[in-house]
Amino acid sequence: MWFLVSVASRCGYLSEYSHRLEATAMTVSVLDGQSLAISTFRKLDGTCWEIRQQYLPAQAHGRFLLKGRGYGNMVDVVVGETDYSSYAILYYQKGRSISVKLYGRTSRVSDAVVDKFEQRVRAVGLSEDVTYYFPVYGFCDSADEFHILDEMKA
Repeated sequence: MWFLVSVASRCGYLSEYSHRLEATAMTVSVLDGQSLAISTFRKLDGTCWEIRQQYLPAQAHGRFLLKGRGYGNMVDVVVGETDYSSYAILYYQKGRSISVKLYGRTSRVSDAVVDKFEQRVRAVGLSEDVTYYFPVYGFCDSADEFHILDEMKA
């Protein structure tokens, strides 16, 4: 289980609705020795939802492709840094747009890890104005069958 600690992104949705961010967690499992099955759990209007996605292996270790909806909507996912036991910093790039996400094995990470994250955010040209920290309480770990978005079948 990984907990979303922070996101740095120029995403319009995040800037408009940052006051409504919900605690977000995800589980990761290896499907075929290479692809990753990602289940993201978050609340929407008080209901727990599960979003299932598959990260396909790319050319190099630590690089994946996430197929978005529609033609040509591939997102490059790169594991920028991780110690596997307490944190992971991931980059998500679609075209010229980039986001940086900080995940922790717990909902809180050390100040040293936050500093690393903030350095990486600045290194890609983002700032604290577009960095959002997520709640550390109210997590979901499951959803009923009517609240699952399975993008692996799309």
